[in-house]
Amino acid sequence: MIQHPDPADKIRNDPARWSGKVAMVTGATTGIGEAIAYDLAGLGMKLLLVGRRSDQLERVAAVIRDDGGNAASYPCDLGDANAIPELFARAAREAGGLDVLVNNAGVGYKSGIANFSTADLQQVLDVNVLGAALCIREALALFGDRPNTAIITISSLAAHRVPPGGFGLYAASKHALRAIMEALRTELIERGSPTKVASISPGTVATEFHKLFSRSDEDPTDRLPFERLSPRDIADAVTYLLCTPAHVQINDVLVRPMGQMG
Repeated sequence: MIQHPDPADKIRNDPARWSGKVAMVTGATTGIGEAIAYDLAGLGMKLLLVGRRSDQLERVAAVIRDDGGNAASYPCDLGDANAIPELFARAAREAGGLDVLVNNAGVGYKSGIANFSTADLQQVLDVNVLGAALCIREALALFGDRPNTAIITISSLAAHRVPPGGFGLYAASKHALRAIMEALRTELIERGSPTKVASISPGTVATEFHKLFSRSDEDPTDRLPFERLSPRDIADAVTYLLCTPAHVQINDVLVRPMGQMG
């Protein structure tokens, strides 16, 4: 195959520009967030790991440090709106700022519109919508208009359609988050910001989410007739988005396992 010289090749897919940068990953205790943390550490980034379970956060941080990386635990309940500004103030004090935010934290519960729990819906909205929006706002304040900054939100295919079987309220929160990310994209264009923004909407991923969603000791996705995505599959997408050239915006990525219909 003929190789056409391209003077831009020297800056294409350049992971080195993220070395030494600071990344915050929410929901980093397990699953997708944990996998993303490991991949970003592999880029040489300093990791700020956010979640409610401090013991799990420290476990992930210890794995990164044992492998020669840099990671710190930042326990925080992202359903507590008052705690989020202090979370980012701590990042500014202790890490010197922030370059990448990966909004991964999220909750959901199977319930019908006719019989949902008010407390459950409040938590879903507080974490998935308000918490994510507050993290974006605080991250932008630390970014200014610096290059090599990014906000990546891990959403869901439920942001693009409403699955049957009690997903309505969870899907509503993800539809709201999709609107927030699209508004963010246009606002950053208007102000000439070089910050990359993207949403990744996974299909079925093999994580503990499904047990929590269905409030069951058994994972209902174990019986699906196709191989589920792994958390690493989603982490790979995050790394790819970060390493595209600075002028490339890939804003909305849908990732399905082969064989998933909806």
